[in-house]
Amino acid sequence: MAPWGCGGEPAPKVKKSQEDEGPSAADNVKFELPPPPDFDEGKVAEKWEDGAWSIYGLRKDLEENVKIGDAGQEIELKGFVQDIYEPPVCPEGEKCPPGKQPHIWITDKADEKGKKRAMMVVGYRFTIPDYDAKRWEKVPDVVFEKGKQYTFKGKFKRFSDQGFADARGLLDFTYYKAIDPATGTEGWIAPKAAAWHPIELLRVEEEQRKLVEKVNKGNKKGK
Repeated sequence: MAPWGCGGEPAPKVKKSQEDEGPSAADNVKFELPPPPDFDEGKVAEKWEDGAWSIYGLRKDLEENVKIGDAGQEIELKGFVQDIYEPPVCPEGEKCPPGKQPHIWITDKADEKGKKRAMMVVGYRFTIPDYDAKRWEKVPDVVFEKGKQYTFKGKFKRFSDQGFADARGLLDFTYYKAIDPATGTEGWIAPKAAAWHPIELLRVEEEQRKLVEKVNKGNKKGK
């Protein structure tokens, strides 16, 4: 129905100008949608050429691989050292809370930023009492360099033996591949004073041997 004017007559039609009938400014607006997210960002091969796991590979089947670590089975993992924890400096004369246990963050890619895809490696340093220090003087220590790639051996867990926790999994350290300064060859290096270090294993073995000898001597005397 046509609109009516005040006097009951149909309201005159207003002719649109060519400008009115032409395209409006809104017709020229182009909507730019953001590019779709890169779902493969950070994705690498599940294992390296030498068979060592990547962080991506371990976390791809997180639950199953954590079960393996919790059962005590060690795996090999390769990664670049992104960050090394350093305890905060305590001002002289003040009491400060103790720092955290030593740990590092590793990544699959050398240029990876942030901790989103990084993984903690923990449990590679132990306190050596003064009375036992001489035994470890010439033993190579575990030393890392930022940006350098290492091959680690350890247990993939959510909770480490030293109290660290990460829902995405972490590596409870046992060994890493490095150059032994004494021999000049690459091999598996264990932390000083670790219960599984070859020197400590030899000490325990020697103590057990002496204990067996003592028991045997006692049995002979009792006959």
